[in-house]
Amino acid sequence: MIFKPSTVACSWDTYLFYKEGTHYLFYLFNSRRDTNWDGLGVATSSDGVHFTDQGPIIHKADDAIWLGGGMTWEVGGKYYLYFTELLSSRQEVNFAISNDLLHWQRLPYEEYVCRLDPRYYDENPILSTQRWDGIWVLPEENGNGFVGYLTTVAKDGPKGLCGTAGFVTSPDGIHFKAAPPVIETGFWGDGVEVAAVEKIGSLYYMLLGIYHAPLGARHLSRLPAGECGMYVVSSKSQTGPFTLCPDQPLLLGSSPTVFTYFARFYRLGSEILVNHHVIPRTTPHTGMNAGPDVMFAPLKKIHADDRGILSLRWWPGNEALKGQLLPLELSGYSFSRGLISNQITDGNLVITAPANAFAYLPEHFDIQKGIVLEATLTLQAPSGPLSSYGLFIEGQPAGAGSLVLAQTNNWLTVGPFNGFNFKPEDCKPFTVQIDRPVNWRLLLRGQFLEIYLDDVHIQSYTINHSMSGRLGWVIESGSARIRGTRIWEMTL
Repeated sequence: MIFKPSTVACSWDTYLFYKEGTHYLFYLFNSRRDTNWDGLGVATSSDGVHFTDQGPIIHKADDAIWLGGGMTWEVGGKYYLYFTELLSSRQEVNFAISNDLLHWQRLPYEEYVCRLDPRYYDENPILSTQRWDGIWVLPEENGNGFVGYLTTVAKDGPKGLCGTAGFVTSPDGIHFKAAPPVIETGFWGDGVEVAAVEKIGSLYYMLLGIYHAPLGARHLSRLPAGECGMYVVSSKSQTGPFTLCPDQPLLLGSSPTVFTYFARFYRLGSEILVNHHVIPRTTPHTGMNAGPDVMFAPLKKIHADDRGILSLRWWPGNEALKGQLLPLELSGYSFSRGLISNQITDGNLVITAPANAFAYLPEHFDIQKGIVLEATLTLQAPSGPLSSYGLFIEGQPAGAGSLVLAQTNNWLTVGPFNGFNFKPEDCKPFTVQIDRPVNWRLLLRGQFLEIYLDDVHIQSYTINHSMSGRLGWVIESGSARIRGTRIWEMTL
């Protein structure tokens, strides 16, 4: 939504490293549209919002099929990153070194390569490909070196359900050897991917990505159509076992279409943030040849409640997205459909309808440049078995587009609206209470939409139509009050 590289054809996974006032954003790329992933690049920012592309830093070896990567760490004043290369039928982890985070040199292959140990990990899985993809590095909790976590398939366990987090140890942070896995088999499909690990409070939390939900592992989804995205597992120890808390929802996910993927933790001083990318509708869901419109998303704060359940919140640094405050004249609202009444008093708009009504904002907005919209919405009185209120984003033809609705059955739904029928494509739990004001914040740029309610990140969504630039408030079977509507032009 806020950044894509200018020096390569397209990007995918991202991660960050912070040093002396600069955010270093590393990204996986395709140098051409007709290649597989073949390099890592970096961009820099002083505020975590506006990034400048510095270009490629690592290219795959000539005999490698593809390359992957995902973390940078510091040891003894030097910076290291790993990169994974698929060579013929095996995947291996190699390393590079830098003095300045911008210029990188491979470390000697034979001395530093990290390979799986066939005592613990499967070299030839029956229902998936061999994986040895990582490493996410942390200092060892007792101060005796470093540990790391990888995507892999365990040797022992039910076939097809041996997806696990591989474990490696290192005395110096650059020479790693395999150790037994830290997730027990029989629960996760072979395709589960380890993204990141951080200690939050007294627990170690691991982000696990599922881009496809295979047969045998569909029990993980809370929705009938299946969910993909980032699951959260935790452990009291770095050595596991890491398990899924029954009350922990996906940290970033959608059903069944994948709108965002592969979040990582980003430690920024005392804060722990999360980064991820958002996915256009044109991207085939294979993870390869992703198309030119995959973009880095705004950073988000991690919040842990008193049960240890993680959620995402608005990061105050994203206020830098707000540029010019656009003028709004409440008297310029226009109304359509089955409106019973509307009132505009003291900056409040109240709309009422037995079925549905739309209150269109008077201006057209430059959605390609991007906007930040904030308002306080209150459902005052439902008048049917299902009431909802929210935002309309118009497409083509006029009156059709997308809806974002908070519903009295306690779901936040989003999806296309053809002017008559609303067909939610995805939903997230959100408790609707009558007469409770809710602060809405929506980021909209091009096809990408982010939804925050009372500063909690609810959804990242990719719109499937062009946009006219017209927005409107919606009420379904009831009455709603909207106040304090403000819209800023993005500074990107």
